[in-house]
Amino acid sequence: MESMMNLPDDIFNQEILQYLTVDNIVKLDNACMNHKYRSQLLDKISGVILLGDKDKYIKASLFKWLGMRRIYLIKMLMLESDFNLTQSSIENNYVDQFRYTQYVVMRGAMRDYMSIFIISHSLCMLSINISDHLSDPQVSDHTLQSIAEHCTGLQSLSLSWCGGITDAGLITISEHCPNMNYFGFSNCGKITDTSIISISAHCTGLKSLNLERCDQITDDSIISLSIYCTGLLSLHLEYCGKLTDASIISISSHCTGLLSLNLQYCNQIGNDSIISISTNCFGLKSLNLGWCHKITDVSTISISENCTGLKELKVSGTSISDASLIAIAKSCTELQLLTTYQCYSLSSEKLRHDFDSLSELRAVLLSIYPSTSRLTRISSCTIH
Repeated sequence: MESMMNLPDDIFNQEILQYLTVDNIVKLDNACMNHKYRSQLLDKISGVILLGDKDKYIKASLFKWLGMRRIYLIKMLMLESDFNLTQSSIENNYVDQFRYTQYVVMRGAMRDYMSIFIISHSLCMLSINISDHLSDPQVSDHTLQSIAEHCTGLQSLSLSWCGGITDAGLITISEHCPNMNYFGFSNCGKITDTSIISISAHCTGLKSLNLERCDQITDDSIISLSIYCTGLLSLHLEYCGKLTDASIISISSHCTGLLSLNLQYCNQIGNDSIISISTNCFGLKSLNLGWCHKITDVSTISISENCTGLKELKVSGTSISDASLIAIAKSCTELQLLTTYQCYSLSSEKLRHDFDSLSELRAVLLSIYPSTSRLTRISSCTIH
């Protein structure tokens, strides 16, 4: 301990502290609780900036302990119910805690006053992830306006189940945060084409967009994205039932680097869309066509012939037959996951034989309802 305390501050910070987690810091302090060097230790760690962990909840007690010692986190995951904070307690106890925070995840019954406080005291925020699962949404456009005002360098924004946000808030974000590369709005039912068109026009470097269950979105949004955001790599559109082939064909024509596409329950999407994807987006790695009832062998065979690097394919609830699966098995040798629930035209016995004969296929998951209505499962099937 003595030799460590005698290290110059720059060496102590660069060679020791940068490798420690929050838990390590706490344990180190506890170990020195009755040690004569504890005051020196607290002086040395004061003002340190730790990486933090956006995948592990930080307890309110620990958060306050860090604040008292002026220890800051770059990444943090907060559960609102654990903090149980009032507006006054936030302002009194946590005013300086978010100075160096770049990545924050806020879960639980989030409220505007809490998210606004955190955002307004963050000087270098790059990523914000807020989840609001209350039946009476607490997060509103006020939070988004605060983000637009204080976080102009923001690159990633995820808002799930935030039913209180509207186009007005998202338009403000798009106009003030031009460096965005990811937006996620799953289950944000008030979002319409107006905000997505604004995002596409202002955030042209967008790489990934999640619009799951944003059921007011139409072809106008997706066509606008395809024109302005040509570097798009990932697009989640599950349950966007108003979309037609026109928007997906436009995406495939302009965003040829697309790696992941989710169209589950987009019931108006047919073969024309998927054939266009297969002939333009050769690097596709993940495709979800679950319960797109218009999809048949024509498009899935085209996918197998052109997107041979596919790793994940979901075709549950489609109208494909054995011909599709045989073509996929022969061409998509990197495939790791395949789901075919409720594909009633598939023959389980024939497929088992065909897959077993292909040594290139390593791990394929199949769950098939044969035409006899008898359920046959091949679970986590490894082909040798």
